[in-house]
Amino acid sequence: MTPRTENLRLWVGNWFDDQGDPETYVEGCDTAPEWLADDTDDFRSFRDELAAHIRDSSHKPLAGNEPQWINDEWLRNLHYDLFGPEPPPGDAYPVAPERWGRARWTPYLLHNVGRSDETSGEGAPAWLRARGLTYADIDSAPDSEHFRPEPDGYQERLERLTREGARPAHPDEPWYDQHAT
Repeated sequence: MTPRTENLRLWVGNWFDDQGDPETYVEGCDTAPEWLADDTDDFRSFRDELAAHIRDSSHKPLAGNEPQWINDEWLRNLHYDLFGPEPPPGDAYPVAPERWGRARWTPYLLHNVGRSDETSGEGAPAWLRARGLTYADIDSAPDSEHFRPEPDGYQERLERLTREGARPAHPDEPWYDQHAT
């Protein structure tokens, strides 16, 4: 089981929680390549733990009533915003590369990318280049999604991962009483 470490709590809590200041989120995303290169405050371990939580659906939703699937999708958005278009290793439900920025929107896109360099935040051009996107790609999006519908078999996968010890059972899951530790 991938435990939620203090390192992950600090990075998410200080920079990337979904209740935080959009400017802080954007600043963190713009600084992520530098943090990754320098391994600032164990940023690489944060990246690896984030990927493991996506793989195992083991990060308990921050909002207690939020479905695990929505939380997993939020983590995928965060991973994309920070680390680029490659899906996290072992992700059973990666977002198709052609959807990012065209149909799939993330907090960074919403808060920092406009229709041009002039209407976007300072870091947006480099962020778009690193993801192979252009303003035309973003502008041509017919509509946007922040998460996909839960796929068939997802609940069975959660129960299996719980049974195998890859993730904890959460009180709102039907198998909680069988697998609670």
